[in-house]
Amino acid sequence: MIVGALLLLVSSGFPARATASEEKAVRAVLDQIFDAMRAGDSGPLKTLILPDAPLDRIMPGKPLHHGDLSKWTAWVDGLQPGQADEQIFDVKINVEGALASAWAPFTIALDGELKSCGVNHFTLVKLDDAWKVSALIDTHTPEKCPTK
Repeated sequence: MIVGALLLLVSSGFPARATASEEKAVRAVLDQIFDAMRAGDSGPLKTLILPDAPLDRIMPGKPLHHGDLSKWTAWVDGLQPGQADEQIFDVKINVEGALASAWAPFTIALDGELKSCGVNHFTLVKLDDAWKVSALIDTHTPEKCPTK
């Protein structure tokens, strides 16, 4: 009976480790996205985000804005390295098999000035052993920025 209980404890730890590993892999994708934006280089974005992924925005008092990857990558390519600095924090990641979601509060500064804050919500899928963003929606609520 003791051996059975120990086996149950040990075996129940394996899914937690696998999930932690997958959460780390999802976080790495998010970090690569924002590193690419800070570098003004959309090349990595085109491999980390599915080409038909919706990139939507919710702003108080405005209709839902539907964006697309090509417009965002063109904006990123127009940036000088370091011109845009989006930081995410308190990221919450959930993984179930090949599906993941990430809730990532953010601040964004342009040319060193805080412009906005809000929350990014990513949906990711694991395809061919690699996590890809399949949808992104964010809020922009500059009036709620803690330092603004």
